[in-house]
Amino acid sequence: MSVGKTGTHSILGRVLALMACSFGLFVPLASAQLQNAGFESSFSMPSAPGMWNLLPGWNNALSGSSSPDFFHLDGELGGDLPETPIALIQPAEGRGVAGLMAIKRNSPGQPLSREYLVMEFGSPLEVGQNYTLSFKVSNGEWLPTSTAGLAVNGLGIALSVEQPIQMGGLALALPPTFQSSFARYSADWETLSFSFEASAPSRFMTVGVFGPDVSLEAEVVMGENPTMAYYFLDDFQLNPFNPGIGFQPDAQDIKGSTETDMVEEEGGLYVPNAFSPNGDGVNDYFVPELGEVHPLSCEIYSRWGELLARLNPQDFRWDGSDLHGKPLKPGVYVWRLEWPAGARMVTSQQGAVTILR
Repeated sequence: MSVGKTGTHSILGRVLALMACSFGLFVPLASAQLQNAGFESSFSMPSAPGMWNLLPGWNNALSGSSSPDFFHLDGELGGDLPETPIALIQPAEGRGVAGLMAIKRNSPGQPLSREYLVMEFGSPLEVGQNYTLSFKVSNGEWLPTSTAGLAVNGLGIALSVEQPIQMGGLALALPPTFQSSFARYSADWETLSFSFEASAPSRFMTVGVFGPDVSLEAEVVMGENPTMAYYFLDDFQLNPFNPGIGFQPDAQDIKGSTETDMVEEEGGLYVPNAFSPNGDGVNDYFVPELGEVHPLSCEIYSRWGELLARLNPQDFRWDGSDLHGKPLKPGVYVWRLEWPAGARMVTSQQGAVTILR
């Protein structure tokens, strides 16, 4: 966050991160070994915003200017909880939380500023393994003195083999593995969860808003003229999953699943893994069988994260065309469904579908 930022935080953060790796301060937690997933470990207590550098296992995408935040119930001055310079917030779990300025509006004609938080896994994801990942997100209880108050779409998670490097406050050009399709805002904690199959030995998990500025829709929720959308984060959890067997229980158990050949998903959801839109009247449409699921959205992406199609929640049929009605080429595409799963919980599910022509 921009309050109290200095270049010193960025440099110190890189030094501390290297020290942490050198002295083995990280403790593996699961198959992919999430590091400091609940922001409970720190080199010291925060005393101001922008002190992400105190969190072992996390960095700011090596930006020279972006300074995500770390707040703690035992912090001091501007680094304590529950009253932060942005909002009132209690941790979802434990005593610490992180936060980031997802977007910040600048002068007309200038690009949006963004912040990202990056975790390095203790070991890479296993290629071909199915995982579920969840995390908690909140905007907190708005304060009249805060410049936050925007809601924005595009908040998500990207996985990568290499350490992402952000140039100043510009957007990272990473294809998200999960991304919220609507502008979300909640004073309470919401749990976001999704499932995926690892397609690469990813070592880094990046949290923030992805996509070009023109694809983002910022809405004013609180205040008269807020300039930023700010999100608190807590309680990341990861669990390997075998679609043919079910969840492999461990200390990070969460609900969800992934798709295979018309395998039953959560709530009676069935999703085909191929269709042939060639007009012969046989299997011409991609039609998920929704069962008890009531989706908020269904979107189709390329394997590189480009949004290609949006399905009508009232008529979930896709004919293999893009947003402009142009038939897509044969190949593998990614579908993503998002639906409510409780009063303050949204579940996201994604998988692959092949177009045959």
